[in-house]
Amino acid sequence: MDNWSALFDGQTRYVLDINDSTVKADVLRFRGREALSEPFRWDIEFTSLHANIPPEQVLMKYASLRMRGGKNVHGMVTRLEWLSTSRDQSHYRLTLSSRLTLLGYTRQCAVFQNLSVPEVVEQVLRKHGLEGPDFEFRLERTYPARELITQWRETDLQFIQRILSEVGIYWRTEMDDVRGLDTCILADSQLNYQFDVQLPYSEPSGLFDGAADSVWDVRTWHNIATGTVATRDYNYRTATMPMDATVSVRSDAVTTGAHYRYTAPYRDAGDDTSPEPETESGAFYARIHHERELSRSARIHLFSNTGHLTPGQVLEPQGDVITALKEGVILTLVTFRGARDSRLHVSVWGVPYTERYCFRPAEIPRPLIPGTLPARIESREKNDIYPHLDEQGRYRVRLDFDRDATDPGYGYLWLRMAKPTAGESSGWHMPLTDGTEVAIAYSNGDIDLPYIACALHDSEHPDHVTRDNHTRNVLRTPANNKLRMEDRRGEEHIKLATEYGKSQLNSGHMVDSQGQRRGTGAELRTDEHGVIRAGKGLFVSADAQPKAQGEALDRDAALKEIDRLNQQLQQLEIAAEKAQALKADVDSQIQMFAQRLKPLNEALLMTAPEGMALTSGEDMQLAAGRNLAVNAGGDISVGTMGNLTALAGEKLGLFAHTGQLSLKSGEGAIDVQAQNASLRLFAEKKLTLSSASDISFAGKKRITLIGGGSYLRLEAGKVEYGTTASYMRKVKRTMAASASAKPAEAVSLPPPATMREFNPETLTPWVTPVYAKSCLKEKGCTDAGTAEEPVDNFGQMTIFAQPVEDDCCGYGHQHEHADDEVVQHAQSAKKRKPDAGGANAPAPAQATAAPLALGAATGVMTQVWGEWSLTGVLGAARGIPYVGAMMSALYVPSAGEGSDRVPGRDEFWYEEELRQKALTGAKATTRVRFFWRQDEQGNMRVYGVHTGEGTPYEGVRTANMVWNSENNRYEFTPAHGADGPLITWTPERPEGSNLPSHTGSDIRPIDQATILVTPIPDGKDEYTTPPFPVPEERDLNDYILVFPADSGIKPIYVYLKDDARNVPGEATGNGVKLSGDKPWLDMSVTNSGEGAPIPSQIADKLRGQKFNSFDDFRETIWNEIGRHPELTKDFTTVNKDRIEDGLAPWVPKEGQYIGPNSIVKKFAIHHVVPIKDGGGVYDMDNLRIVTPKLHDEIHYRR
Repeated sequence: MDNWSALFDGQTRYVLDINDSTVKADVLRFRGREALSEPFRWDIEFTSLHANIPPEQVLMKYASLRMRGGKNVHGMVTRLEWLSTSRDQSHYRLTLSSRLTLLGYTRQCAVFQNLSVPEVVEQVLRKHGLEGPDFEFRLERTYPARELITQWRETDLQFIQRILSEVGIYWRTEMDDVRGLDTCILADSQLNYQFDVQLPYSEPSGLFDGAADSVWDVRTWHNIATGTVATRDYNYRTATMPMDATVSVRSDAVTTGAHYRYTAPYRDAGDDTSPEPETESGAFYARIHHERELSRSARIHLFSNTGHLTPGQVLEPQGDVITALKEGVILTLVTFRGARDSRLHVSVWGVPYTERYCFRPAEIPRPLIPGTLPARIESREKNDIYPHLDEQGRYRVRLDFDRDATDPGYGYLWLRMAKPTAGESSGWHMPLTDGTEVAIAYSNGDIDLPYIACALHDSEHPDHVTRDNHTRNVLRTPANNKLRMEDRRGEEHIKLATEYGKSQLNSGHMVDSQGQRRGTGAELRTDEHGVIRAGKGLFVSADAQPKAQGEALDRDAALKEIDRLNQQLQQLEIAAEKAQALKADVDSQIQMFAQRLKPLNEALLMTAPEGMALTSGEDMQLAAGRNLAVNAGGDISVGTMGNLTALAGEKLGLFAHTGQLSLKSGEGAIDVQAQNASLRLFAEKKLTLSSASDISFAGKKRITLIGGGSYLRLEAGKVEYGTTASYMRKVKRTMAASASAKPAEAVSLPPPATMREFNPETLTPWVTPVYAKSCLKEKGCTDAGTAEEPVDNFGQMTIFAQPVEDDCCGYGHQHEHADDEVVQHAQSAKKRKPDAGGANAPAPAQATAAPLALGAATGVMTQVWGEWSLTGVLGAARGIPYVGAMMSALYVPSAGEGSDRVPGRDEFWYEEELRQKALTGAKATTRVRFFWRQDEQGNMRVYGVHTGEGTPYEGVRTANMVWNSENNRYEFTPAHGADGPLITWTPERPEGSNLPSHTGSDIRPIDQATILVTPIPDGKDEYTTPPFPVPEERDLNDYILVFPADSGIKPIYVYLKDDARNVPGEATGNGVKLSGDKPWLDMSVTNSGEGAPIPSQIADKLRGQKFNSFDDFRETIWNEIGRHPELTKDFTTVNKDRIEDGLAPWVPKEGQYIGPNSIVKKFAIHHVVPIKDGGGVYDMDNLRIVTPKLHDEIHYRR
């Protein structure tokens, strides 16, 4: 039979070849269907000598149907059907399909993000094994990436058909005879039709077509089409932007009406007047929909006998044809029918060709999700304790159905969350953290328009209200901030609380964490600071208002009591006035009652019907800018176990109306003085002066005793008696001796104190005293600078520096050297002798004899700039590389001994005022402050800031310099509870002290004759941008140091620069990859050259870590080295233990530094580029491990 078939093979019209199969098929008949945007399908019946063909011999095999007319169909067998079997042959039917048909066997749910439609289609096709030659995009448009494209319960074929139909991309099939495979062509315009397909239009004669390729029997259908398509959508990202587009494509069709489409999936409205609107805009979709409507306005059908016709071709019939065919027909559907005993019959469907619009596949609606889907909030960090939000407050989630592996926080697009309320800068948002279960809903069921509908509890995140506490209503955040409302009858309460400081507002039936009662009523508590602030007034009352009835500001009871006591005080005032006693200022109390308390106008009113107590474990202060009044209907008792002091700037009056005025001292003396006026004692009745011992009367000029007209006068050189009647002496004996006198004891009275003058209208000082101003000697003091100013405008200034900036040990580290090296003295040139010391400091001779104890924490500082008239030694903590000092009081001229602005004094702080501020830790105002910064050349410069009155810059910290007799120096002593740096001043350099004669400093002197000061105009919140950034107020590291009054040293203003090693930083650098057999810290490397680098494996571990100081960084470096055996294998056991403890290992003897008084034996970490020259403190590429010997050579001998 095979030989018989081969004999007639040349006469067979149709041949079916099945690859990789032993089946020989003889085509009996077939039907084929090919359409745009559909996989083709050919049902082929054939006979074969093989009976019971195994399905695996045919299914999923590539096959080709070849026709004598030249048409070839390449596809894959997707179906096999046995029809019958006879003695000679078996009858079968198979289906030859496009390879795209296989996509219909994969159904899934998937998420695609930030991809365009063509990119998604390509990704799906490649997932099914289709490669470059198997499909081709011939697109005229560029399609934007979409935030989200969702596949929901669709086959892959349905999915790509749907998303391609949304954007109007059609596809057709071409046959690749070389590879024997089908190729999918995807296009979006008429340019990619197949043109130049011409056939004669010839009606057949009967059933005979003459065997010539032609078309015949044309039929046409015409329909009314929609005239306009309008679209509208809403985009919450641009909520107020119009999203309307209306398109009407020109055509020859008869049109009417309009199609309005709402919620089309687009972001921008686009230009609906353009024939080529922006892809996937509103105008684009409106045009696509109208082109689809117009494509249905006319349909054409023809018959043909030509096998090479295929969808996507533009057929141009030749001859006398109807008008509908003149421009050609775009073929959309072609069916084929043929048999072993008949010719090929072709049925063609199409639409008229036009250049005005393109064929668009029918729109396939998106699947709907009417309910919600489970998902979880996802953060970029697993178990992140904080919500992961974007700038719009949206979340990332991971859908439970999504099986693709993506990086955390990128599994889905940013989603909005539905909330109970939302408005402009208002709404309800309880942020959700990683792992929280949420329900995802979809607008109108659209699978590409998701949002978070709600959050739900689950087994991993159980509900905090259950049957065990079902009476509670709880709003709680992940950090345990909560609002709890208890509804259990008889135990109702509300609790508003935060964990920070355990700050809580409790009201009602209060319970503890175990639910046990801990009180009733209301409680406001915190472990931190507490503030109650009411701008209009505050009323605190213990008066009852049962059942919360009555006005909230019902103050009648309190006001009646105050009014009653004021009336009593008025009666006492009248009595005091009659007695010519000091009159109390009752009018101001009555005025305050009427203007402040009664209307509660910016006042605090506290009342309690049964009593009130104020108590403090330490101090209590009552202060008032104007008057302080204390009224009582009964007694006022003041008791203290210490001193009781009453101070009055003007007068002090005591008046007892009906009882006695008693002034008694149980143990000590009573001292009554009128220091600058007279003292008067008067009694209406008897005045008695008595003593159990002596009574002494003394007057520097005279004493006069007068009684009933008679008198006795005692004065210098004489005693005078006088009377108008008799003079009687009753004595036993009268004696006379030589002249004698007893001088009166001298009483030293202090000079009167000068008080600050206040403006009576504003009750504020006339002017705020300052420590220093910018003072132009020719023009007087100014409050704001405008340009660089000479240094001496600000007072006498100088700068001190630590002697050595050592990369190992910081500033102040000293190595010992021979006496013939460069000497830099640590004390200033003596320009004048200091004033004699007082009780707080020893005399110069005593100070000279005492040893100077500098201490390990301080370093002797070198003067590197400026003039200084004090002699002595400045010391500071080793972490302070520079200290600037200014003695403004020595140079600043007085602003006058009194003026309209400052009656009776100049405009600068008195020393005693500064001492009092230093004791309490208060700040002192100044009009100029200083700070440090490197200029463009890297040189250290001093800059200033002029401070305006009332600005945050004007206050400088004050501190006392207290004499330390043990160390023979003044030491920085901040107020109680304050903190500050260690600063010392030794007035003289005592002979025989252990102060080194030089410091070995390599710091370059600062050359600066002027200072640039940024002006800040008074009374303004903003100022002109300076040529350098002004630091924040907290970054101005300055103090006013105040010395004892008897020290002879004026207050000094100092400004400090912190050591860069004490500034936190982040480790950087890559290190060096080690090579060779030589040990890493071999002496040939660490004892010469620049030293050994930081290994790259150490740098990789530490890079990006943050450290509080270089000391912490150094310790971590050695710790990390200890974790790498390849680096420590050559160390001794002792050194390995040191490295594991974060300590530097010991060096061999040849690498040790041996000085006159000390030996340094440990490896050091050295900065190649010094920090003072801009070298990175935490840059591991700037670090080298060196021996002490090499370290000394680098810093001091090179």
